[in-house]
Amino acid sequence: MSNMLIVYAITLFSSAFLLFLIQPMAGKMLLPLYGGTPAIWNACMVFFQAALLFGYGYAHLSEKYLGSRRQSALHLLLMLGGLLTLPLAFNSTALPPADNDPTIFLLYQLTLRIGLPFFIVSSSAPILQRWFSQTDHPDAEDPYFLYAASNFGSLLALLGYPLLVEPSLSLDAQSRGWSMGYIVLIAMVSACRLWLVSRRKTATAADRETAAVAPAAVPSPALRRQLFWLFCAFIPSSLMLGTTTFITTNLAAIPLLWVLPLALYLTTFILVFARKQWLPHALLVRLMPFAAIAFAPFFSCPPACPS
Repeated sequence: MSNMLIVYAITLFSSAFLLFLIQPMAGKMLLPLYGGTPAIWNACMVFFQAALLFGYGYAHLSEKYLGSRRQSALHLLLMLGGLLTLPLAFNSTALPPADNDPTIFLLYQLTLRIGLPFFIVSSSAPILQRWFSQTDHPDAEDPYFLYAASNFGSLLALLGYPLLVEPSLSLDAQSRGWSMGYIVLIAMVSACRLWLVSRRKTATAADRETAAVAPAAVPSPALRRQLFWLFCAFIPSSLMLGTTTFITTNLAAIPLLWVLPLALYLTTFILVFARKQWLPHALLVRLMPFAAIAFAPFFSCPPACPS
């Protein structure tokens, strides 16, 4: 049982590491072609956020209409298809024509060059957690603690790239290393699928009886509640993008500086989904309004005001 948990945790960690390693790496590849203006960094962030959303949507819909067994086969086929786009690279053909909007052309190039592997890897977290929940592991009923492992991998990739990877390896070596990591990830996802098939949870009579009454006991969330959840998710994402734009516009247009707000953003996910709560949730909820009030002067400060 513990081996299964280790396999799933390492796979989630690895997929998140690759997912967030590709972001600064792509930015570094685009730097000679587009420059390091704030608009370029923000366009990259918009692309990655949108691709992540589409990946989560694919994870939900494929599970809903195909079921875990057929979804797992489809997901592995898509991962194999992603090999056709490797190694990752941008060349002079990625430069926008003089009469084109560089932002739109950049989004197109990102979709064309790295869209498929990023989309596939971005869906790994919800898909693997769903597979884990279908196994007979004792912790399968509540797989969300695995988000801590995936977000830790994301944070490690974001901080490790400017400190270790970027100074030590050329872009060609980084691209080849990412490609090899992607191949290893395919093997690890295949192992997770084997666990899903071989250790799939079998429904007992009590489980079937519970499932029969579950729809009446636990109704689906109302549309209003779902929209509220969507709005709540929109707020921290928009704040992160706004902070990134402010830093790169008014402080310094330094390449990879946008990694810092994203790293802080990921740290909050690690704290929330960790099994052991470092800070009580109830305490944070009570402190949040006071923290917002304390930072309000910074939000209203015009760009030209002194720091």
